[in-house]
Amino acid sequence: MAVAVGLVVAALLVLWISRGVLPILALSSLIAFLLAPAIRWMNRKLRVPRSVSLIITYLLVLILTLAIGVLIASSVMASVRELDPGEAVEGVRQWMLRVIDDSGRVVLFGMTLDVNQVLEPLQGWLQGEGNLPVDGEGSVIEITTGHLALLFGGLLGSVQSVLGFIVAIFTSTLVTVLVAVYLNADSRRYHEGLARVVPPGYEGDALRLGSRIKRVWTWYMYGQLINSLITGLLVWGALELVGLPGAFLMGFIMVLLNMIPTIGPILAAVPGVLAALIQGTTRFDNMNNLVFAFLVAGIYIVVVQLQANLIAPRVMGSAVNLRPAVVMIGLVVGLQVGGLLGSLLAVPVIATGREIVRYLYAKLIDRDPWPELAETESEPEAPPPEAAEAAASA
Repeated sequence: MAVAVGLVVAALLVLWISRGVLPILALSSLIAFLLAPAIRWMNRKLRVPRSVSLIITYLLVLILTLAIGVLIASSVMASVRELDPGEAVEGVRQWMLRVIDDSGRVVLFGMTLDVNQVLEPLQGWLQGEGNLPVDGEGSVIEITTGHLALLFGGLLGSVQSVLGFIVAIFTSTLVTVLVAVYLNADSRRYHEGLARVVPPGYEGDALRLGSRIKRVWTWYMYGQLINSLITGLLVWGALELVGLPGAFLMGFIMVLLNMIPTIGPILAAVPGVLAALIQGTTRFDNMNNLVFAFLVAGIYIVVVQLQANLIAPRVMGSAVNLRPAVVMIGLVVGLQVGGLLGSLLAVPVIATGREIVRYLYAKLIDRDPWPELAETESEPEAPPPEAAEAAASA
């Protein structure tokens, strides 16, 4: 017991020390898990050596990622040009001016408050009248060598920061891919090592528990990918149909954020509704922007309800069956611990913990941890038709 407690404490200490690299390890494990079926299929069905299957799979994934990235980047740029950022800024400015014009007096608890003095500076700035004077007399400020040095020093610092960020991203990506490759290459050794750890007599339980956990992760990860793609395509098609500028960009945002359960689709709807409110529709000439924004919000609500009640249950099955409150708490904890990656993995981690706790609790109270298997085994098998006919004739 003392040794077990010491090992647990040591494991927690190691996790705390290496907490900075845990996101890279989690992402590498996720990539290795998603690509493992393709490597096994190529190795077993096509009789390709495992090392060659590994190389071919990762090369194909790299080529597909680059090709899809180029296509998505070009489509996103086209959507951004449709949005017309200059027109969007002008639309926001005009909308704020209208709000300020209508908000000169505010009635609060029966008292009328004049807020024109507060809003006039903002109104002047929006109308272009609030520019800061060049100097006290309106003449041009003289730019000295010190000003230029300060300007170029700031630019140089910005360039260094951007280059450092790019190098850090490239290094993290390279390390993540290499760790994923090594995980796939040594997966058999990891399985054999885990099998040797299982105490004698518990091999069957370990296999059943491992298959249930694998089912949770397989159904959730692949189901979430398919679910996000279908939802993004529906959003893109519906917004393109009603004439929202940048419809493809809104669909792409939905694909990314829909990977986060519950709150992801809500966050993905915000830019679409704002774009509708600011720029309006290109399909209906006489529709007010506010009405169009409500129409776009209704489209998001319908699509999200479809994916939650029709698409998700069909593509994800019942492997991950958690209550909404549990999912929300898990998302908050995952977001605080691991950021976006933590929120993405929170649901399968909770479902995995549920399976382990169920098994341990059943063992502690001497209950069968697999009651569904016992019921299946206890049911008598139906005799084949030939045996039934022979019994009837006898």
